[in-house]
Amino acid sequence: MLPVSSLEVAPTIHDALAAGGSVVALESAVITHGLPKAAAMEAVARQWDACAKQGVTPAVVAVFEGRLRVGLSLEECATLAGRPDAAKVSPWNLGASLISPGFGGTTVAATIAAAAKAGIRIVSTGGIGGVHPGDGQDVSADLTELSRQAACVVCAGPKSTLDAAATLERLETLGVPVIGWRSSVLAGFLATTAGLRLPARADSVDELGTILQRHWNLGGAGAVVSQPLPVDVAIPRRELAIDEPAAHGPERTPAELRQLQARLGDRVIRANVALLEHNAALASSLAVALGRLQPAAETAHA
Repeated sequence: MLPVSSLEVAPTIHDALAAGGSVVALESAVITHGLPKAAAMEAVARQWDACAKQGVTPAVVAVFEGRLRVGLSLEECATLAGRPDAAKVSPWNLGASLISPGFGGTTVAATIAAAAKAGIRIVSTGGIGGVHPGDGQDVSADLTELSRQAACVVCAGPKSTLDAAATLERLETLGVPVIGWRSSVLAGFLATTAGLRLPARADSVDELGTILQRHWNLGGAGAVVSQPLPVDVAIPRRELAIDEPAAHGPERTPAELRQLQARLGDRVIRANVALLEHNAALASSLAVALGRLQPAAETAHA
């Protein structure tokens, strides 16, 4: 492994970045806390294939053997999925998780932080965290980290158990643009739509890449790309309500998603795996487009 600041970057990732290749970071909390092991490994494999089809190197980020790693192998992902003691890692508990238990799945926030340090700007995930229903005090660190790092997260919108309107409002306050992929409405994670209008959309990866470049050139930090889930695997929004909200804290979202899985069965798992694959494919296309657009932007500013 090659150390980069407080990270350890796998040689394959280091070499791809050094050669100017396209790399997409993949979060790993879905492996440890989002899906059963078999489904989690299917999701990893499908994301991996979606990246490879476009010549993009996937970089799974996780805490592994007491180190923050960028670029786990498939075998290491399987080991991580099989550890019941794995922590759910966010920036606030990252240092402690390296000591004990030494294994953990990184949330979007921790993945963004690690990816940014490694020089990776595109992150793919299922859904971002956000503002939970209630008094507005239970807010995911994903939003804060997006306001700090110049990275783009491709997702299927905020997780379905969240207050989507409050999440969108908080992102606006933090200066984080949410761009609809071929859609003018916010994606609904397991549903196709959250029913909220977005101020920006992109209908090609070059258009999307240009928006991001201009956002970053103007000093902007994070950005979110919202990709709707295909209708054939989406679940109607009315079926996604949570009857009994879980307690506050880092386990709230995993507990509420387990409630949905218990009530809706394999439909939730199928939708989750599908959206992870679709988002990885779009993230890969975007990473390639940014690599293609970058030389043109540098020439224009010369």
